[in-house]
Amino acid sequence: MSNTFADRLATAMKLKGIETPSGLSRETGIERSYMYRLASGKIDNPHKYVERLADATGVSAHWLGTGIGDPYDPEPEPTRPRPLNAAMLTHVTVVPPEGDWYEVTARVPDVFTSEQHKPRDKKLYEYYYVPETIECFTGFTLLVVERELRPGPGLFLAQREENGKKQLCSFMISYKGLDQTSTRQPDMQTIGRVRIMDYWELDMRR
Repeated sequence: MSNTFADRLATAMKLKGIETPSGLSRETGIERSYMYRLASGKIDNPHKYVERLADATGVSAHWLGTGIGDPYDPEPEPTRPRPLNAAMLTHVTVVPPEGDWYEVTARVPDVFTSEQHKPRDKKLYEYYYVPETIECFTGFTLLVVERELRPGPGLFLAQREENGKKQLCSFMISYKGLDQTSTRQPDMQTIGRVRIMDYWELDMRR
């Protein structure tokens, strides 16, 4: 049994009591010549007009556009992505403007709840937090850093020693063809590539 868009449109028009493509053109405001091409099957699926045609004929846009289900089936619930603002509890290294770095357990954005995130092990990341502005980062900056040093361009987190104290710093690696350019200084010890940099008020629990 044929189930083309033209077939479904004809069914929808019949259910609504609209006899001609001209009549449906008047109901929808869609150009008459375009409507005749739809009705004759010369245009297979007018994605941009499906909702308007469904509203005018009183049928399900999902059925009209796909042929799945019946004309009066309720619209399926949209697939909702997992929330991007979900948080998880993990260890975070806090880098204050003065004094030693220290670790806390804190809630951070859980990027692994996103379907768009490449499925990599959470254990491959470290978290660094800058509560107040320092030389290279503003306050309330949360950095998600890859533990593994893989080749490729990007922003990299590093540390250096100055007057016997650790300082957080960063450098860039970029490529032009096969030529690599790096702003890394000889005294920088690479921590890892910055995967995510976000402004976040950390709930710190020392």
